Amino acid sequence: EAVTPAETPVSMGRMEGGTYTNEYAGYACDLDSSWIFYGAEELQELPDNVKELIADTEMADVIGDVPQFTDMMAENVDLMATVNALYQKHTMQERLGFTMLSDEELIDSTLEQQEMMKEAYTQAGMDVESMERVTVKFLGEDRVALRTVGTTAEIPFYMVQIFDYHLGQYSVTLTVNTYVEDNTQQVLDLFYPVS
Repeated sequence: EAVTPAETPVSMGRMEGGTYTNEYAGYACDLDSSWIFYGAEELQELPDNVKELIADTEMADVIGDVPQFTDMMAENVDLMATVNALYQKHTMQERLGFTMLSDEELIDSTLEQQEMMKEAYTQAGMDVESMERVTVKFLGEDRVALRTVGTTAEIPFYMVQIFDYHLGQYSVTLTVNTYVEDNTQQVLDLFYPVS
């Protein structure tokens, strides 16, 4: 497929020590030794695990065989937090559709699917109490995000997802999940812009 001028050529993030740099998405983070990064093999298993969990839900039809992969995932036991960057490939038609929508509108259209999403989360052992569009501080600016709150094994979880749909062939979703208390902003503050 031809790359339109507005598109960034796709590239994966790279790890050097505790630093994750993703020039495609335009951000990096320095994670200290309290963070444990998942290895390449574990990352490859993640999308398959998700597909298994939602196999009997409507979400399975939506996700289907969409090419997607987890570029980075790390967890911090002290913060009771995980963070990951997921790439998802889109058709030219989907990408044209994204260009017509603002980030706010993209999240609102995602929220229109929330009943189906809640069902998929329930299959994964997560009971969702609320899903809403919020504004968070990210890379020094206000960004709209999807905030999901619920419980898993009776433990509260707080999830914030920032969607980058206007990059090119692949969108990147940054997901921060914290448990027990909402430390999501603390994790988002670890990220800084790169060009």
